[in-house]
Amino acid sequence: MLQLTDEELLGYIKTCESEVNTLAEIHKSLIQRNIKCNIEELRQKISFLYRDGYIGNEPTVDGVNMYYIIFNPGDMTVNDAT
Repeated sequence: MLQLTDEELLGYIKTCESEVNTLAEIHKSLIQRNIKCNIEELRQKISFLYRDGYIGNEPTVDGVNMYYIIFNPGDMTVNDAT
């Protein structure tokens, strides 16, 4: 079972080789970091992040879904000077 939080998964997606990735590329990146998950679990987490607006989906001409990050809460910095 995929035990990553949504924020952790977004962080791993961000470290992928390109800014727009297929589900297979995201899965490959997780496996290279010794994070075990099956395809269906990853597909479900990605679909929730897509539905909630954290990642976007850009279908290609051949029907492959490419995902990109719209908002990653881990990228936010706290500004204590305000």
